Amino acid sequence: MARHDPTDRPPLQPAPLIGALAAFEVRWVLCGSQVLAMYGADITPNDLDVVPELSHENLRRLAACLTKLEAVAAYLDGWGGARGTLEACRAWRPDPPTADHLDWLLITAFGPLDIVIAHADPYASLMQGATQCQSEGTPYWVCDPRRVLTALESRSRTKDAVRHATYQAMRRKFGMPALD
Repeated sequence: MARHDPTDRPPLQPAPLIGALAAFEVRWVLCGSQVLAMYGADITPNDLDVVPELSHENLRRLAACLTKLEAVAAYLDGWGGARGTLEACRAWRPDPPTADHLDWLLITAFGPLDIVIAHADPYASLMQGATQCQSEGTPYWVCDPRRVLTALESRSRTKDAVRHATYQAMRRKFGMPALD
C-alpha cells in the first residue's frame, strides 16, 4: 500500500478496515452513519466511524494498525489550527498512541477511517446495547442506532440537514419521538 495524500478520498471499503482492526486485536465499537445504513437508512457513509477503548495497550494496538494501514491524517479545508494545515496532515504519524493524537479522520487505501473520541460517547457507554455483527467472518461491535441518531441530530453540519428526513424515518422505525 502506498501512503495517501491528506486530500485523497478513496472509496470506503469497510471489510478490510474491520479486518485490519481485528488483526491487531483493537477493541472498538462502530458508530456513525454506517450504523444507520446497516439498519436500512438511505445513507451512503463516506467513512468508518470507530470509537476505541482508551486503555494505553489498546491505543498502542490501534496505532500499530494505523501504521500498517499507512494511514495519513485527512486534510479538511477550513479547519485551521496546528492540526489543520496540509503540512501537518502530511507529517502526521500514529505515534504517540494517545487519545488526543489518534482522534482524527484518517485516509487509508481502504477509504477514510474516523477515529472518534472527543465527539462520541465513551467506548464503555456505547457498548451498552451494542450488537455483535460480522464482516466477511470477522466479528465486530455496532452501537445502538438510537445512540447514533441522538448524536447526529444535535449536529449542525450541512450533511445532517440534508439527512433530516432520513433521520426522522429512522426515528419512526425505532419508535423514537419525531423531532420538530
